[in-house]
Amino acid sequence: MSALEQAVRTPRDMLAQPCWQKQDLGLPMPDSRHAVSACLPLWEHNIRYEEADPEVVGQLQAAYPRFCLHPLVRQLIDRELAPGETGLVFPSRRSAERAARHVQDRGGGLPSLRTLADGRITLVTTAAVDFAKLREYWQHAGEIVSSRGAESHLAGQPDPVTETGARTTVRQRVASFGGCDERDVWLFPSGMAAIAGVWRAIRRLDPERPTAQFGFPYVDTLKIQQRFAPGRHLFFPRGDAADVDELASRLASTPICALFCEVPTNPLLTRPDLPALRRLADRYGFVLVVDDTLSAIVNENVLPWADVGVTSLTKYFSGRGDVLAGSARLNAGLPGASRLRASLKAEFEELLGDADCAVLEANSRDVRERVLAINRTTADLVERLRQHPLVDRVHYPEPSVGVPGRGGLFSVVLRHPERVTPTVYDHLRICKGPNLGTRFTLCCPYTILAHYTELETVEQVGVSRWLMRVSVGLEPLDELWERFREALDAGLGR
Repeated sequence: MSALEQAVRTPRDMLAQPCWQKQDLGLPMPDSRHAVSACLPLWEHNIRYEEADPEVVGQLQAAYPRFCLHPLVRQLIDRELAPGETGLVFPSRRSAERAARHVQDRGGGLPSLRTLADGRITLVTTAAVDFAKLREYWQHAGEIVSSRGAESHLAGQPDPVTETGARTTVRQRVASFGGCDERDVWLFPSGMAAIAGVWRAIRRLDPERPTAQFGFPYVDTLKIQQRFAPGRHLFFPRGDAADVDELASRLASTPICALFCEVPTNPLLTRPDLPALRRLADRYGFVLVVDDTLSAIVNENVLPWADVGVTSLTKYFSGRGDVLAGSARLNAGLPGASRLRASLKAEFEELLGDADCAVLEANSRDVRERVLAINRTTADLVERLRQHPLVDRVHYPEPSVGVPGRGGLFSVVLRHPERVTPTVYDHLRICKGPNLGTRFTLCCPYTILAHYTELETVEQVGVSRWLMRVSVGLEPLDELWERFREALDAGLGR
């Protein structure tokens, strides 16, 4: 398709025409050059993707940008690499230096750094044997060059990072939902970059004591604590009352500098006891960091309990699936806030480009109305699914006092899952691929995509390899239910 044809064609409407069939493999979702997800329509496609089958990977026209290089980013890297070199571009000299140190911390050789013509984007090159370690940093830390940044650079134009009106508005919007002052909001190029930035700020203050992960988390939050130097951490995978007791017992002999948790957790949607964790944080002097991405930004403010709240703005805040961003916000009313603020400022640099920030601001104008509508549809859809004879269990947050809704995410496990789940997934007429929080409903085999190399390990803490995670969008309830009913009936052989 020519550039002119691309510019004038009507994008595919993912609400009415979801990407779900075999022929949709690899299509971007949404139908945008800057989509952050691609369609994996069949169960087998997800397995073949994880096994790096070139017949699947080669058809991806987009992908989640931390896990796969966007075609524009790949084009930029290929242009800058000399013959025989391997490497990645990072959005600043400082982020590139961090990536290079990570390669060395993981036992690799000394990478080379080369700043590009704009004076900001920096190429890190490694020996071929060390490239996987460099990719590790790209994925876990999320300090990436975005597709829009790469597009500007390829066109010979700057990708500025300045104090625009859109940037100010986004910070104000995050602060209004997040219960803090605008001056205590920091924007990042991805949700994981926010978590990594907070982790570094805490480590700056306390480099010796371990961190802890409470509850089964999104994969990269734990990987940061496991793989980033010094790598000392504790893990309480269930995040239930028994783990609160175990944490309290361990703290008496093993002080920690920070505890990370999610509200609710991904993908089991459980809710840790934040008041209990706050009491332990006050007693033992650690920083409580809460990722509230799955609370869908408008449903719950975690700052009465957390020292820091982190959010992937890619998800519900944007809602379109065409821009990556994250935020961290500080609870100024808790002890130690001044020291933590100073450390966050010392570690922070503005890496979210102006173009991405403008898209984020425009996308988030309807976030409140959109999320409230998704709340209602999801609650009703979950109740209908729980009545279907093929459904074994649905993971969905329990109601919470004072919270207007439970978000748009749930996970479902079917009866006889090894036999029927692939059939149900393949017949489900909704968009299928990673990501969540979009206007259109999305489904993915979450455990396969996030934990393919550790399936037996995660099943030991209650995460089924057959789990399907669903992010509900703005489709009418009855229409969505009909799509799920058809797929479930296919699993029953009707």
